[in-house]
Amino acid sequence: MPNPPLVVGLEPVSLRAGLVIGRSEACHLRLPDAAVSRTHATITGGPGSWFVEDKGSRSGSYLNGRLFEREELYLGDILQIGPFALRFDGRRLVESSRATGAVLEAWQLSKSVGGTKILDQVTLRVEPCQFIGVIGPSGAGKSTLLDALCALRPAQEGKVLMDGVDLYRHYESLREFLGYVPQDDIVPLELPVREALYYSARLRLPAEATSGEIRKLVARILAQLGLADRAQTRVGRLSGGQRKRVSVGAELLGRPRLLFLDEPTSGLDPFAEFKLMESLRLLAAGGCTILCTTHVMENAHLMDRLAVLSAGRLVFFGEPGQARQVFGVERLTQIYDRLGQRSGVVSTNEPPPLVREPEKRAKSRRPAALPVLLRRQWAILRSDGKNLLLVLGQPVLIGLMVTWVTRDPALILFFAMISTLWFGCGNAAQEIVKELAMFRRERLIGLGRNSYLLAKFFTLGRITIVQSLLLYGVMQGVSGGIGGSVGWQIGALLATSFASVGLGLAISALSRTILQAVMLVPLVLIPQILFSGFTPPAGDMKTGPYVVSRLMPSAATQAVMDVSLFWDRKITGSLRVDYPTAFSNLNRDRGLRTGQIFQNKTPALQGLAVLIAWAFLAYAVAWAGLRGKERG
Repeated sequence: MPNPPLVVGLEPVSLRAGLVIGRSEACHLRLPDAAVSRTHATITGGPGSWFVEDKGSRSGSYLNGRLFEREELYLGDILQIGPFALRFDGRRLVESSRATGAVLEAWQLSKSVGGTKILDQVTLRVEPCQFIGVIGPSGAGKSTLLDALCALRPAQEGKVLMDGVDLYRHYESLREFLGYVPQDDIVPLELPVREALYYSARLRLPAEATSGEIRKLVARILAQLGLADRAQTRVGRLSGGQRKRVSVGAELLGRPRLLFLDEPTSGLDPFAEFKLMESLRLLAAGGCTILCTTHVMENAHLMDRLAVLSAGRLVFFGEPGQARQVFGVERLTQIYDRLGQRSGVVSTNEPPPLVREPEKRAKSRRPAALPVLLRRQWAILRSDGKNLLLVLGQPVLIGLMVTWVTRDPALILFFAMISTLWFGCGNAAQEIVKELAMFRRERLIGLGRNSYLLAKFFTLGRITIVQSLLLYGVMQGVSGGIGGSVGWQIGALLATSFASVGLGLAISALSRTILQAVMLVPLVLIPQILFSGFTPPAGDMKTGPYVVSRLMPSAATQAVMDVSLFWDRKITGSLRVDYPTAFSNLNRDRGLRTGQIFQNKTPALQGLAVLIAWAFLAYAVAWAGLRGKERG
């Protein structure tokens, strides 16, 4: 006996083999409209491989904007039957207010910097699924216009509408429909292509999306972009054109209706330029409205429209072939020579477009970002065996060298402290600045600053702790035992690890380039040596340097190490001779007495408190620096 029909209107419908879609009341999913055939389409297959098949309908069925007869469904696909748009969420067909592509309207966009207009009353309208090229000489305002159109850096005057909805006012509710590819890479270069896109999808797609569905979608996009044979290749080893396609793929995972690209062909050879532009042409035909800035004219024939800018004004907007006629040139590359002959195509009296309120809809729930980022950081770390070997080999080599040169416990602990500071700063100093483009893009899709920073802080903190404990273990083993309280010493190294990672992240967030970050690390570490209280001892410092040293992380660690050497030991003349620096530091107030058992934990607790405070302070500085760089 057949299953009874599920007459549910446009409520979500769970897929099952044999599910019928159409206008008839006997259909499982009834779409009451004259444009829908009585039996329009059916669902076949099963979990993991669902197929939709058109049953010879009069108006046809469309998947992501393309007419089809039988196609496999992938996560996020839009099935359009008559006027109805249905989104496949992996298990169900859900009514969607969106179709493929989007209408983008800009009205009299203007922007000035330092009294100079870099956008001057730009007005244009882009139809759904068009491929638009924004061209013009350097300084014409191409990137500024693109940033204004996608609300990355809004214009000071004018409006931008997406399907009639004010993009600036309702950006939070519309941003999931936008894709943006900057000039820099927006995926980790250390990961294989497939894995890099998997983590990008995890951050972009709803929480209910399963790993299997995501990996299936990633495989489809790799094939779509011609990267299937590079799936296991690390992104950093790809050619420039292939890396750019990976960045485009990261955006396509979210199935954007509008995709913006800033100079995607910059630095590519002619063949790579053509292949990338050809891919974008196919993506537009597949249901995505695309706008890209470019200086390359040779492939303009692949575009539906050209927007030509000159000195911030739109001087032409139309088909590439029409541009040759308007400017009176044989080749598009000659347009730049004629730009001075056109003052603009914008009428300042043109009425603004009609604005409507966005439709109310339930927002998809994203997965918690921190666990995803922690897994991605771990994947990056283990992706390069040589780098991992270097990370673990450094403390072993340093420990062997130090214990070969000296067996003085105080000196060994000093080198353990300085090495830990160096490990943490060195591990973290490049982390943020090298990923700024990726962070900015992920921030636009809703990634929180705290999630991003905490993932860095905890991952790099754990790495630094492993390095410091490995170093300490080698020093203990080779020296035959450093002596003193192991508990205080390990506690000092743990706290120093997090403080040093915080300092490194602050350096990275405040630096403009990787080179600048690398150069700042010695400027931070050298004062740690000078004001550590080891050389010269804090007890011998004048008041000014002593006050400064009390604020240094190194001095805080040194205070804990001093206490560790004296802990639970009777103060004698020989102890003073064996550990002169520790004695000088602990006896600055002349409080030590010969014959007493040292159990004064106050200097050590104060030192640990200072290190914890530095970790929080450096984190706050990194957070503020990151906030200032979110949009460039």
